[in-house]
Amino acid sequence: MRLHRYIAENMETILKEWEDFARKIQPTGGDLAVIDLRDHAHKMLDVIVRDMATEQSESEQTTKSQGDCPKSGVATAAEDHAEERLGAGFSIRLLVAEYRALRASVLRLWLKSEASRAHSTEHVNDMIRFNEAIDQALAESVTRYSESVTENSGIFVGMLGHDLRSPLQVLSFGAAKLKKMEDAENIANPLGAMMIGSVHRMKEMLDNLMDFTESRLGTGLKISLGNADLAAISHQLVEEFRSVHHEHRFQHLVSGDCTGTWDRLRVAQICQNLISNAMQHGVASGEIVVACEGSEDNVILTVKNDGQPIPVSHQQEIFELSNRRHHAQDNPNKNLGLGLYIVRELVTAHNGSIHVESTHSAGTIFSVVLPRAPSDLVR
Repeated sequence: MRLHRYIAENMETILKEWEDFARKIQPTGGDLAVIDLRDHAHKMLDVIVRDMATEQSESEQTTKSQGDCPKSGVATAAEDHAEERLGAGFSIRLLVAEYRALRASVLRLWLKSEASRAHSTEHVNDMIRFNEAIDQALAESVTRYSESVTENSGIFVGMLGHDLRSPLQVLSFGAAKLKKMEDAENIANPLGAMMIGSVHRMKEMLDNLMDFTESRLGTGLKISLGNADLAAISHQLVEEFRSVHHEHRFQHLVSGDCTGTWDRLRVAQICQNLISNAMQHGVASGEIVVACEGSEDNVILTVKNDGQPIPVSHQQEIFELSNRRHHAQDNPNKNLGLGLYIVRELVTAHNGSIHVESTHSAGTIFSVVLPRAPSDLVR
């Protein structure tokens, strides 16, 4: 039996070996489902089977062996696979190991079977064609993985600038205020404390930048759990925004016990980015309402603003990185649009959920539900 026919007829056996190997090498703490472990393997093997079943001239074989195959402009299964594995925390070494194992697995199973007993010239050519196809898929995956790493590096620089902008504004405002004050005795103390708080938050962001970057570059987002009070965190942030943005009216509402076991810095980032987003997209000089509500098992954070409603068709897209990048040139405020993407990633890391409701009558409300005790997270 020709190799491409063997692959097509024994797809499940091959995919099972792929799945077992991927599960074995997945990053520590990983718990990928079967569909995630196999993800694009079936599609890649289908492409390989079709390629091997198609006649190939000597010039086409030379072109393929030199990696000069024409690009269609549409992402291949191998490129999609690289994106999925990067997001799941696989290093490029593990990505390459998967292809090495797939190559060995297919050839071993085929050569052990009765299908390859007759060692004809066709079988030798089949092995050559199969290795060429695997090499092409591997090259596509490695290229896309590397491009994504480079792209993400720039994204995280933008993320840092995005998160630091708010506390920097507080410091700038406070410094100017102190410089102009004739009598600082009654005002300097609370203003100074607020400025110190902003400096502390900026330092924490810088100290934790590498951890967050590694969440996209292969090791997973690290969460440092501890006791935290979402009501106190959101109140501090509302006061910081109020001290700088006098054009907006801020309201802070608290109901019930809003304490839980979370990463305090990450929860502060969630709240900060939602308030920044509300200011950017809400009505100028409008009201922003930040509310915390504690229930038995969860604490709910909501941030509401008035403005043009978000179309229903876009309400999920706004959390996607692919729809939130590269807007700086068209944005007079130089906001890179990373805030909601960051919020979703941090909420997910706490085993929480986020959704948005947006209508003309009710305004735009982002709601974050955080489990009070996400016990399965690693400290």
